[in-house]
Amino acid sequence: MYPQGTYIDSNYKTLVVFEKDLNNPDNEGFVCYWDIDDHNINKLIFKKRLSKEKAFQKLKNLRKDGWTNAKENFKAA
Repeated sequence: MYPQGTYIDSNYKTLVVFEKDLNNPDNEGFVCYWDIDDHNINKLIFKKRLSKEKAFQKLKNLRKDGWTNAKENFKAA
């Protein structure tokens, strides 16, 4: 199964979104990098198709570098 989720860097300036490919959801998907500016406007930096294996490796590296799940950071109290 392809990973899904939104991850944010420790500076809260960049988002990475993992999303499944609708035509092949188990094996392929996309990783999108978004830039967040001071006015809370998101700009797409790039979007790339990745296999399941490469996506899991990318996710592992992001977590190792301190990226966290964005939904966990912004949960309501």
